[in-house]
Amino acid sequence: MRAVHEWFLHRGLPLVLTRRVRSRALIARSAPMVAALGALFVVVLPVIADGWSRAALGTASTFLLVSLLAVWLTYLGFGSILLWAFRFAWVQLGALGTLMSRALPLLMLTVVVYFTGELWQLAARMSRERLWQTIGFLAAVAVLFMVATIRDEVQALREDRAGPSDPVELLRGTPLAVAGRPSRTPLSPAEQINVVAVMVVAQAIQVVLFTAGLLLFFLALGIIAIPDDVTVLWSAEQTCAVGEPPCAGTWFGIAVPIPQTVVHTSLFVAVLSGLYFTVSTSVDPLYRQRFFEPLIADVAVSLAGRDAYLEMERV
Repeated sequence: MRAVHEWFLHRGLPLVLTRRVRSRALIARSAPMVAALGALFVVVLPVIADGWSRAALGTASTFLLVSLLAVWLTYLGFGSILLWAFRFAWVQLGALGTLMSRALPLLMLTVVVYFTGELWQLAARMSRERLWQTIGFLAAVAVLFMVATIRDEVQALREDRAGPSDPVELLRGTPLAVAGRPSRTPLSPAEQINVVAVMVVAQAIQVVLFTAGLLLFFLALGIIAIPDDVTVLWSAEQTCAVGEPPCAGTWFGIAVPIPQTVVHTSLFVAVLSGLYFTVSTSVDPLYRQRFFEPLIADVAVSLAGRDAYLEMERV
């Protein structure tokens, strides 16, 4: 059974396991994360303590709350979900180049949008805080779309309308190999959230990598193709001093040798393109063949193992 438990954790489905199994050695399993947090607070706490003892007390309280959160996430198996999603995304990383080549029509369209003066005026007047709020809103829309799409895919998989369904073949060579078809029970809410979560995270990693590639492209395009005086003209931006080029941009508080307007415009257009990419991949046959169908096949094995595991627990 230990091999079975490790198999589910390795596949990012900890919520399939019983509460008794997930609670076993919980403190020991969460110790590395709590220790890492403790090391961070040990470095920060003395600095704050020198300035204000009440702030130090607040930091200690925060460390306690964060430690409890770390233990709770360990109980839920949050780390195994992330590790499985990253492993799957890494294996499928080769498909990203093909997908980006397929996205050339989208890239040409966004390049046209990138050279729009109104967009530059908006980017110049948008604060970084408002820009991140806009990006957060667009990211939330993308996540909601992925959740709705993947939930339908999981339902189709459970109804044998998508992907392989023979548990004998699916579980061959696994710790849960069976001789017959185990009884199939509906997924519990926690199990359904777990299955959808691992698939959403795996697809979100692809979208983030695609968006990051576009961001680098647009930053390079802005540096190469748009002179500083044109940047000021398009955005009606105030320079740091009369006759000087636009103010340098910042990235998480670090100054970068790129005008701030170029940073804002590139980031905004890249995120918009990432949202469009998220929606378009749901109907793109090549994306389904290279990324989504292997993901569905992998989840089909996990769900077949879940049915066999529950039957073993009932016995």
